[in-house]
Amino acid sequence: MSGCILDRLGLCRKDRVADIGCGTGLYARGLAERAGSVVCVDPSAEMLERLPDVATLIPVRASLENLATGTSAVAHERFDAVLAKEVLHHAADRDAALRALAGLVAPGGRLLIVLLAPVLGYPLFDAALERYGRHPVDPADLARRLEECGLRAEVSTESFRLAVAKDTWLGMVADRWMSLLAKFNDNELAAGIAEIDARHGGPVLEFDDVFVFVTARRVG
Repeated sequence: MSGCILDRLGLCRKDRVADIGCGTGLYARGLAERAGSVVCVDPSAEMLERLPDVATLIPVRASLENLATGTSAVAHERFDAVLAKEVLHHAADRDAALRALAGLVAPGGRLLIVLLAPVLGYPLFDAALERYGRHPVDPADLARRLEECGLRAEVSTESFRLAVAKDTWLGMVADRWMSLLAKFNDNELAAGIAEIDARHGGPVLEFDDVFVFVTARRVG
């Protein structure tokens, strides 16, 4: 994944980068190795405290909504590269969030939005898969909306084959590792875990983890 991100952003040492929804900085270190500075934006202070100890990483506590409404100072910055990995589904107003992300991109700069595939291939229970499918993001429509914001966009996909011990996977589901799973109460989640366990008999789960990359550039 780091390679996919870095290849698409095409960073150089003078670049200023924004990592929107950076979490604990899983990809920020790789960005910092290629760029001049990385502004790491996340609404969680706890997440920001766990960023790698790298001098060029600059933590900013803000949400995507803060950027959309201009209530964060980072919304008034322009960057040579902006990464937004798996954050768009958190936006209450997707159009406003897209405009905010596009507005962060300097002339000649790049924006990379990384999404889970519209159809989720994870070994989850039916209710979770159904809920995920209620409001899918159409990558082609996303690219069109970015072009309305003055960026030239293209869509690509990458698939990663995973093999995970079933006990490990069921533990991840129980811990609600995806924000999607937070929408289910304890009883619903327990029933879902039993459903997954019954459906997949072997000790190892193998599946494709598919991501969509929307790469956009501001020309001029």
